Amino acid sequence: MQRINLVLAILLAFAAMARSQSDYGNRFALGANYYALTYHPGGGGAEYPRQFDDKAYWVLQVGGEGYADYYVKPWFLVRGAGSLYKDCADVWAGFAHLGFRLNWAPAERLAFRIGIGPSFLWRQSWLGKVKNYRSDAFFGRPDPGAKFQSAWIWYGGNLEAEYKLRPHLGLLYSLVPGYPFVITSSLGLRAGF
Repeated sequence: MQRINLVLAILLAFAAMARSQSDYGNRFALGANYYALTYHPGGGGAEYPRQFDDKAYWVLQVGGEGYADYYVKPWFLVRGAGSLYKDCADVWAGFAHLGFRLNWAPAERLAFRIGIGPSFLWRQSWLGKVKNYRSDAFFGRPDPGAKFQSAWIWYGGNLEAEYKLRPHLGLLYSLVPGYPFVITSSLGLRAGF
C-alpha cells in the first residue's frame, strides 16, 4: 500500500508541474543568496564562533552563493551553482553544483522548486582549528599535511520557495536538507531575463 501511495504522489506532483507556467517569460534566471542559518540535527559537537546555543544546534554562517538557471521546459530547469562562505568553524568553505530542478508555479507570484545533482564540497581543514577534531562522518579523516578537505556527492540539492516581488524579480528562500549532518538555509534574490 505504501508503494502505491508513493507512486500516486509522484504522478500527482509531475501532473502539477506539467501544468506549471514558467516563472519568467524568458528561459534564463540568475540568483544570489546570502548563506545564513545552519542547523545540526545531532548538535555541532564542538565550540563554534557563531553558535546560538550550548550544543551548537544553530550556527550562523557568513557567505554567499551564486547560480544560473536555464529553463528546458516551464517545469524543468538546469542549474549551475557555486558558493564561498565561512562555515561553522569559521574557515573558508564552498561548493560547486550542476543539477536539475523541478519547478512548480501554482500562482502568479509563487514558485516552488526541488533540485538534485552532483556536488563537490570543500573546506579548509578543521585539523588544528577545531578543538579535539580528528575526523567526521562527512569529510572523513583529513591528511595531517593537507590544507583542505573535500567530498563528492551525487545527490546534492535543495528545496526552494520563491515569491515574486515584481515581474522578473523574486525573493528566494532555499533549504539544503543535508540530514543527518547539517541543514542549511539561505535567502536571496532571483532575476529572470
